[in-house]
Amino acid sequence: MPKRITLENHLDEKQLRRKYLACQHPQEKMRWQALSLIAEGEIANQVAEKLGRCSGWITETVRRYNEGGAAAMKNKSKNQGSKTLTGEQLKELESAIESGKTSEQRLWSSTQIKRWVADKTNREIHKTTAWRMFARLDFSPQTARPQHKKRAGEAEQSEFKKT
Repeated sequence: MPKRITLENHLDEKQLRRKYLACQHPQEKMRWQALSLIAEGEIANQVAEKLGRCSGWITETVRRYNEGGAAAMKNKSKNQGSKTLTGEQLKELESAIESGKTSEQRLWSSTQIKRWVADKTNREIHKTTAWRMFARLDFSPQTARPQHKKRAGEAEQSEFKKT
């Protein structure tokens, strides 16, 4: 018979259930649900099956909780809390893009946004991150339509018109 996993007394069963129900982040929510089910007396294998995870994940989650308490259940994503631009800087970038061309009189591109961010924050970002910022601000890449190299001149075009 598998050995039951025990939880440290950081939070009681009701508090764990409340944390699970209140959590908005999907990964954290699953962790809280696992802890809540373990606190109710379920075995790691049963919890893993219910949540579609392996029992090793359950064991690791419980170990994290036992060692660090509720704070250890927070998402440890690299992107969390490491936003490149503040809200004010994002608005400043948006108004700069809306104004048209860059200070070098070029159209905005990922390279231009990357340079702007480096000037404002002294942090280097990847071109993909710059494009994501561009898209987050509801802009889309705009370029002029290419013109055919051998197109007819104005006189030839007006001569060709039927009306």
